[in-house]
Amino acid sequence: MKIKIVDASKIRNTIDTDFSGVGTHADYPFIPLGELWIDKHLKNEKALFISLLKLEKKMRGKPFRLIREHAKKTLTVPKRAKVEIKSREQKGAITLNYVIGAEVRKKLDPYFLLGGHDLIYSYIPKNNIWIDLKVNPKELKYTLIHEMEERARMAKGMSYLDAHDFAIATERAARRKDGVADFIRG
Repeated sequence: MKIKIVDASKIRNTIDTDFSGVGTHADYPFIPLGELWIDKHLKNEKALFISLLKLEKKMRGKPFRLIREHAKKTLTVPKRAKVEIKSREQKGAITLNYVIGAEVRKKLDPYFLLGGHDLIYSYIPKNNIWIDLKVNPKELKYTLIHEMEERARMAKGMSYLDAHDFAIATERAARRKDGVADFIRG
C-alpha cells in the first residue's frame, strides 16, 4: 500500500466535498488502487489510519458499524476517555465544542474526522457539536456549516444519509459563494 500525503482542503474544493481527509479507492473512486491518502494535517496519525485499513481488510464484508465498534474496542484507550474542550461557543440551543481530533480518535473513536454531533455519535453530549481543530483552519467554517445543517435536519426526523446529502450540498454552496471552490465537474 502506497501512502500519499495530500491537501484535503484542495480535494474538498475541487473533486469531492465529502472527502474526510483519509481514504482509499474503496472509499473514493478517484484515489488510485493501492494508495492510502492522508491529509497533511493528519500525517502524524499515519499509524492509526494504517491500523484501521488493516482492520477493514480483516473484517471485509462485515457491516461498517461492526468494524467501527471493533476499532473502538481495539484501537482506543477508553480508560482516559475524557476529551479536552479547547474552546466553546453557543449557537442557539447548540453548543459548539472545538476539540483536538487526535485525542478523540485515540480515546473514543478512531473514525472521528472533521466533526460530528450528538445525533450520530453517542459520546458527544446532547445538543453538542464537536469540531476537530486539527483540520485546516480555513476549513473550520465549512465543517461547522455541514454539521449544523446535518444536525438540524436530523432533529426534524430526517435520516442520517439524507441529512448528510443536504449538508454536503449546503457546504458546497458555501464554498462556491466564498470563492474557494472550483469543482472539476461543476
